Amino acid sequence: MKFVTIKKTGTSLTDLTGEVFEIKGAKAAATSKSAQAALREANPHIAGLKKLPAGTLVVVPDVPGIKAGPAQSLGDVSAEMIRHLQRALGDAKAVVEKSAAAQAEDAEASASLAKNRDLVALAKQTPELKQRLSQIVEQAKTQAKEIADDKKAQIQALGQLEKDLTGLSPE
Repeated sequence: MKFVTIKKTGTSLTDLTGEVFEIKGAKAAATSKSAQAALREANPHIAGLKKLPAGTLVVVPDVPGIKAGPAQSLGDVSAEMIRHLQRALGDAKAVVEKSAAAQAEDAEASASLAKNRDLVALAKQTPELKQRLSQIVEQAKTQAKEIADDKKAQIQALGQLEKDLTGLSPE
């Protein structure tokens, strides 16, 4: 994945596709449509525009089977845009933290309920329930580990994006 900025006002999605992807050959029309769809999906802010305004930041996704064009210089990215993106990354980090905490709390609640004294006493009388409670506890432990691992990976990715943005800063 890379980022580009629109250099001139009035650039169409078709023009942009030709600039950021190397599309050639007998299936160029179909390949171009796939590339345009990927650009629209990665950039919901441009989906409804016929002509893109100059300075628009566009995410160029990796599209299987389509080679990306040569990299564009990002020297035109404004300091204001970088600050905006850094705030968005900060917000994304807060969402990841909050979501992971809520998911971890849910997993802990499941494990806690499965260890409830009354439920354990009832499970002693019902072998199927005893087995199911053991499964719930194990699933909750597994879920808690996956949540922690996912959170760590997401925070690292956001940190790398922040680092990359800092490297683009013209200030």
